[in-house]
Amino acid sequence: MNARPAAPAMTQVRARRCASPGAVLLRMLARIPLAAQALPIVGAFACAQLLYARIAGQADGFAHGLLGGIATFFLLFTVLRLVDDLDDLERDHPLEEYGAAERSAIRARLVAGLAGCAASIVLLNLGDPHALAAALGAYALALAAPFGFKRVFPDSVAAGSPVFEGAPLAIFGYGYFFWRNAGGPQLPSAVTVCVVILFWAGYEFWKFSRKVHSTAMQPYFLSPRGIQRALSAFLAVALLANLALLGFAPLSIPYSIYSIALPLVWLVWVNASWSAVAARRDRARRPPWAGMTFVAVLEAGLLAELAPVPGVK
Repeated sequence: MNARPAAPAMTQVRARRCASPGAVLLRMLARIPLAAQALPIVGAFACAQLLYARIAGQADGFAHGLLGGIATFFLLFTVLRLVDDLDDLERDHPLEEYGAAERSAIRARLVAGLAGCAASIVLLNLGDPHALAAALGAYALALAAPFGFKRVFPDSVAAGSPVFEGAPLAIFGYGYFFWRNAGGPQLPSAVTVCVVILFWAGYEFWKFSRKVHSTAMQPYFLSPRGIQRALSAFLAVALLANLALLGFAPLSIPYSIYSIALPLVWLVWVNASWSAVAARRDRARRPPWAGMTFVAVLEAGLLAELAPVPGVK
């Protein structure tokens, strides 16, 4: 009588054991900072490299040492995440809930992660002095924003937005220095600025929209109206960057239309749906235009236009 009820239980145990290696791997990957954003981060770096090559008239696509550049780029964004977690440690892990010992251990892990990122960045860029300087500059700016400006001017966080948003801007700037050190010719400063600004605007749109219409703390404690204006501004910046790039890069007519239409469509979409989405009772789900969607569509269009096709010169 007891044998039958025990069989399903044993089956479930065996199933869990069989699935455990994959489950463990998924859990390990989920613990990697920015694991969910790894693909768009890599895509941004790859698209920037292809854009520089197209503007320079190079048909060979990616430069040598691309993996080292991608790794550095990802590590720099990991630094942003670790710095943010360290800055918010006391708020996210209140002493009465976690205790001093556990919070100290979390702080030690974050500091060790930052040190490991710094060491890895140096090792990956030892042969490229300009790229190394750009990467370390972005690393230093990421640290200076919360632990420098925010500590000195605790009541003026919004006024420090150029410092806080300057760190991701500097990270996107690293891509150009990597490309130059990998053998790419020097490009006009206006070209570099347009490429960097385009991807920076996409990043900022993600940052300001990922918690939109939720109860989570928004960047700079902006009101819903302020966030709407910020999102519209970033889309306008992306549109201007795309328009400028059309004058520098030999891009196809279909992509030229796409690059103009994309931010315009998003601009209309965000503002037209803002009130309706904000009024919904279920705010657990983000609107479809929020988060990484804009970045993914932006990168997909660029890759379709710029990715080298085997056998085609």
